[in-house]
Amino acid sequence: MTPIDRRTFLAGSTALGAAAMVGGVPAVARAAKTTTILGIFPLTGPYADTGPLMSKAAEMALKEVDYEVAGQKLRYVTRDSETKAGSATRRAEEAIASDDVKYIVGPWSSGVALAVGEVARKRKVVHWFSGGTEDISGKRCHRYAFQWAASPWTAMDVVLATFRKQNQKAKRLYLFIVDYAFGWSLQKYVETLAPGHGFEVVGVDRHPLGQREYSSYITKAAATNPDAIYMVNFGLDTVSAVRQLFNFGMTPKIPVILSWSAGVEELVQMSPEMRQNMLVGTNFYYTIDTPVAKKFVAEYRKQDSKGLPPGYAPGASYGCMRMVLAGMRAAKSTDVPAVIKATEGLKIDDLVGEQTVVARNHQTVRPYFVLKTTPKSEMKDDYDFGTIINSSAKEQPGELNECKDIGSL
Repeated sequence: MTPIDRRTFLAGSTALGAAAMVGGVPAVARAAKTTTILGIFPLTGPYADTGPLMSKAAEMALKEVDYEVAGQKLRYVTRDSETKAGSATRRAEEAIASDDVKYIVGPWSSGVALAVGEVARKRKVVHWFSGGTEDISGKRCHRYAFQWAASPWTAMDVVLATFRKQNQKAKRLYLFIVDYAFGWSLQKYVETLAPGHGFEVVGVDRHPLGQREYSSYITKAAATNPDAIYMVNFGLDTVSAVRQLFNFGMTPKIPVILSWSAGVEELVQMSPEMRQNMLVGTNFYYTIDTPVAKKFVAEYRKQDSKGLPPGYAPGASYGCMRMVLAGMRAAKSTDVPAVIKATEGLKIDDLVGEQTVVARNHQTVRPYFVLKTTPKSEMKDDYDFGTIINSSAKEQPGELNECKDIGSL
């Protein structure tokens, strides 16, 4: 190399090196530090009414930190789960491949979430879900999957205890159960716990997801002379069942228990007369008295054209996304293994109050809430659907949990 060639080379190298450095960090390294999070929610299908709300709330949590945590940039992408396992897993795989997704929040159906969880395990990405199946933190547990919703055992225990306190003479329960993983998990614990609370399950009907005609189930239930209709279903399934129970004249004569409810998103679709004499269990309600909940509710309502408060669906996606961010902050990194280790055993005071992630099964121990619906004559405004009258964060007994080995990274 001649002297002139060498000088030209060195000058060019210096310029190139300077261009590749930003703030003392190589630009290539900086680019590599953007971490992508996937929100996979039902934008079409049976739960299409909730998907956009969930995605909006998940993004609210990211906007609060200006898409940056632990000194690293965050990117948010979305996909439609369709509430179909095949569609959701295919789109999760595609997002991981095309967008280098490292974290997944969602979907909404427990059965679909179990399928997405297997993708997360195989592709070694973190998956946060909120739903009723115990399998996420039970027999299908693994190091990459985390459950934000209360344990089904915790939820059914406090709902039954509250109903007993409110209805001292009630004995006979008739169950409406949606026929997939969510319904099966909760039915198991209703039947297990009911006798200890002084109840007898006198009948059970399982119905498919998307059921809109309940007359045959209602006729069978009426024949057993129940003291309450105990429902383990969700969304439009719940709304349809409540409307028909009311039209048949069964309610409000006898109570209806929505044991695992979407809260606002379901209750807003029922008239005050239909909501009368109803007990509602939920993982989130907008009157929860925590600083995080108050801020979230205020901002969410500000963004809604009608001022509608958030229910469980947006509360869950917001809560899950905040847990993703909390794990990153605890790890001081977005590196997946480091965040998983930092999240295991994590204790924070957040959206619903005190939350602890159990290391051995990745179940979040947190309060589950029970509402008494507000009579029409006592409603303070159109969205005064109910009042929280009880809550419990009692952890599921260890011997009942089926996560025996959560595995390795």
